[in-house]
This record gives sequence, structure tokens and C-alpha cells, in this order.
Amino acid sequence: MGTIFIRALILYFVVIFSVRLMGKRQLGELQPSELVITILISNIATLPLEDTAIPLLPGILPILSMVCFEVIISWFSLKSRRLRRVICGSPKIIIRNGQIEQDTMRELRLSIDDLMTALRGNQVFSIEEVQFAIVETTGSVSVYLKKEHQPFTLQDADLHPKTIDPPVTLISDGKLSRKALHSLQKEHSWVA
Repeated sequence: MGTIFIRALILYFVVIFSVRLMGKRQLGELQPSELVITILISNIATLPLEDTAIPLLPGILPILSMVCFEVIISWFSLKSRRLRRVICGSPKIIIRNGQIEQDTMRELRLSIDDLMTALRGNQVFSIEEVQFAIVETTGSVSVYLKKEHQPFTLQDADLHPKTIDPPVTLISDGKLSRKALHSLQKEHSWVA
């Protein structure tokens, strides 16, 4: 029982390390290749847990290999637009000037109900208000409203408020962050 616990702990840290190495994204923002790698990693990680006859190192090597493969592919896809399109796809316009692009909807196998759900998620309840909507490669829908339906902004009123930097946490868990002090361009004596 202790062996399984230790193996689970080791695999937990290996999987966490692997996911962190792949980058910070939420589950809904994963590209198709990242989602596949995540599913494969979870399946591979269970094998040494279920069968203690499998040595731990051969259980970890495929995980690290898949992550290295993903990192290499993502690096190449940054350099090659064609490879990026093959692996991730490309965004598709599904609404243009308030009109649904039926061919694109069929190509994406997207129903009107799916489209309306995505629009409501963007606080849009009428297709006629939409200048264009795009299905991103992550599956999310980005919406740009027609000018007359866009919310009023300070720029519309010709107001130019002062921009504010985000707050910086100087002390966390009772410890002073030197990095935060440096970002504020302050010395240690400034805090005291």
C-alpha cells in the first residue's frame, strides 16, 4: 500500500510538472493538440498506478516524451503558419453583418442552438446586433457588435482618464517581495 502511495505522489508531481511545462491555459482554451496530449498524459499516468509490476521509470518516460514532443511542436508551429493551421486550425467567421454564414456553420457542425448559447455567453441576444462573430481555434466564439449596439465608452465622451497600473503585492505570507519592490522602483527602506 505504501508503494502505491509513493508511486502516486511521484506521478502526481511529474504530471503537474508536465502540465506546467506545456504552458498556462484553462481547459477551455486548449488547442486540439494540447487537449490530446493532456488526455494521453492522464491515461499514461494511470498505467503504473494500476499495475505495480510496471516499473515507475518506464511509466514516467512516455509522459515526459509526450510533453517534450508538444513543446517542440508548439515551437515549430510558432515559426510556421502552415504547421499552425494544420495542428490548431484557423478561426472561422460564422456571422457577418448580422447574417449567419450557413456554409461555415455546416463545416463546423455548429447548430443554431450552439451559436445562440455562445452569443448569450457574450451578452448578445440578437444576431442582428452582431457585426461579425468568429469561432476561435479553441472553440470559443468572439463577437464584435455593430457600432450602434456597442456599449458607451469614455472615449465616446472624449474623456481621457489616467491609466493605472495593477496593484502589486509587497508582502505575502509575512515576507517582503524583492521582485515587487524592484517593479515599483523602491528600496527596502521605503517599506520600513
